[in-house]
Order: sequence, then structure tokens, then C-alpha cells
Amino acid sequence: MQSEFKDPFNALYLLVFVLLLLLPTLPATLSWLKVAGIIPYY
Repeated sequence: MQSEFKDPFNALYLLVFVLLLLLPTLPATLSWLKVAGIIPYY
């Protein structure tokens, strides 16, 4: 387990994998933030 955290390439791969998983929810997340008033309307 510790060797995975020591390898920067595995950490980068994990980060990209998480971003790809969150990518489809990006429009819904932005819409929710606008409704919540966190992001102002343009």
C-alpha cells in the first residue's frame, strides 16, 4: 500500500481516473452551485 503513494505516476493516474469519473457530473454540479447562489449568474 505504501509503495503506491510513493510512486507519483500512480498518484497522477488515480487523480486522472477520479477526474474522468467526475466529468459527467460537471454540468449538474455547476447548475446546482448556481441554484445555491455560490456561483453568480453571468
